[in-house]
Amino acid sequence: MKASKTCAIFDLDGTIIRLSSEQVFLRYLLDQGEIPISNLLAWASNFLKVKSLPMAKSNKIHLRGLEQKHLHEIARRCFVETLRPSIAPHISELIHVHRSEGRPVILMSGSLSFLVQPFHEHFQTDLMVSHQLEVVNGRFTGQRVGLHPFAENKAKLAQQLATEHGFDLSASYAYGNHHTDAHKLELFGHPVAVNPDRKLRQIATEKGWQMEK
Repeated sequence: MKASKTCAIFDLDGTIIRLSSEQVFLRYLLDQGEIPISNLLAWASNFLKVKSLPMAKSNKIHLRGLEQKHLHEIARRCFVETLRPSIAPHISELIHVHRSEGRPVILMSGSLSFLVQPFHEHFQTDLMVSHQLEVVNGRFTGQRVGLHPFAENKAKLAQQLATEHGFDLSASYAYGNHHTDAHKLELFGHPVAVNPDRKLRQIATEKGWQMEK
């Protein structure tokens, strides 16, 4: 009987690192004076209109007009100086264990693609799913492209990956830290709640999911 093809999907923020990569990067940009005041005012104005922090955070107006290549270079410096040292050692070891067992490892994060990319390269993961921004003439517009990997969308994207690559999710592994990750975790035969928030801890306890600190 042919063995099923399995994978391991890891969230980034709160799972591989205990930080928010976008918050760290925003502070990094502000410290270096890389974000124009006009962009910050536009973001604040948008927040007042939508009156929803999640919706405001999904629209990256503060990055509008910034050069893609330059921002990527800054993101790599931020990774080396701040984000890489914050990688949880035991999660790093889990990634290497899955790879050594021949299981494709996937990063799936709602964080910006140029922040996830260095982690993708660092761990030599097989696939990466992240938050994509529109680029016109080499500069970011601040608008999102495609499906944002968040909440139910992560479940949809996991199912798409399973269809495209032939993964058997019922025999695969998924790691996440936030209660919105539950939509994705429940699709997998081996869901793991890593450093879970209160709601995810409750869900994991009720469903008997494994928990990691």
